[in-house]
Amino acid sequence: MTTLERPNDRWLRGIGIPLIVLLANLIYLKDYHENPVLYSGWVFIGMGYMTLAWEGSVSWVHYVRTHFPDARHTFRRITITFAGYFLLAIVCQSLFIFLTDLSGLAIIPITPRVYQAYIGIGIVCSLILGTTYEIIYYLQQYRNAIAEAEAIQKSRIQGQFDSLKSQVNPHFLFNSLNSLSALISEDKQQANKFLEELSSVYRYLLQSNDRKLVTLQTEINFIQSFFYLLKARYGPAIELHLNLDNSLLDCYLPPFSLQILIENALCYNIVLADRPLIIGIEAQSGRNQEVKSLRVWNTIQRKNLQVNRQPGGLSQLTERFTLLRLPRPVITDDGHQFSVRVPLSVKGAEFLINLP
Repeated sequence: MTTLERPNDRWLRGIGIPLIVLLANLIYLKDYHENPVLYSGWVFIGMGYMTLAWEGSVSWVHYVRTHFPDARHTFRRITITFAGYFLLAIVCQSLFIFLTDLSGLAIIPITPRVYQAYIGIGIVCSLILGTTYEIIYYLQQYRNAIAEAEAIQKSRIQGQFDSLKSQVNPHFLFNSLNSLSALISEDKQQANKFLEELSSVYRYLLQSNDRKLVTLQTEINFIQSFFYLLKARYGPAIELHLNLDNSLLDCYLPPFSLQILIENALCYNIVLADRPLIIGIEAQSGRNQEVKSLRVWNTIQRKNLQVNRQPGGLSQLTERFTLLRLPRPVITDDGHQFSVRVPLSVKGAEFLINLP
């Protein structure tokens, strides 16, 4: 169940309530014998009645929207909303006429035709106001969708820029070329393999420009190529442990998520041959059939020197998951192991259809 804000309709109430009451009382102006005092008194009574009836209608629409927020429930939500409007109109108008007659304030004889006329007016007003609220609601949803799409696009472009920048920066190129140069003189076969993996890394960076999500299998293939380059640089000082459920390889996550987490581990921890940094990636099934989880962990051997935070990182990763309407990653640090659990969305999940 989603919690939504109540409609901000002060301007609509400020215009709608006086307009409806004044027009409704003008219909019965002759019955007031054009008495301004009598007319003003019924306007005052009508204002109080309309304020209560309007508040009931707004509370009802807020209740229905809270319980049926998804786009796939639109028809059901509108049907229930307008059914409630009409029921409220019938009950409120009938009760108003009954109490008016009972109190002796009625200026015309109360007959079944009067009930029909008042109820008809109430239903028409409910239809007009309900339609107005729906139009306002859809305009707000449209604006929100545009804002979310722009935020996702900005986050994705920034993430791609940071990822690409981290790969093409002079240090990375220098280390990669040094490793390649050493392999060419020592083992041409390994040099060819290194060049293939380097090409795979850049190919993935270019191909993922327009993707909001990729499969876990695709991301793992990229990480294996990326880690091959790291392994060529660090040797036995770094290890990668994969423990993946094959049934989860077709689940989705944002591209470069695993790379960000691996680089975060390298940024804050010592990498030595006698103290290898161990990084693990585990994909675990959860009870919820729409959302699984993936855990990336590393052993903690923090650097003594303070390091500057790089642009992006965990904060940007969290923002990307939030914008994609996925649960936020959960970070755990027990002093021995640092881990980040991120959600995986199953293929065909409903939110994938509605992504901006």
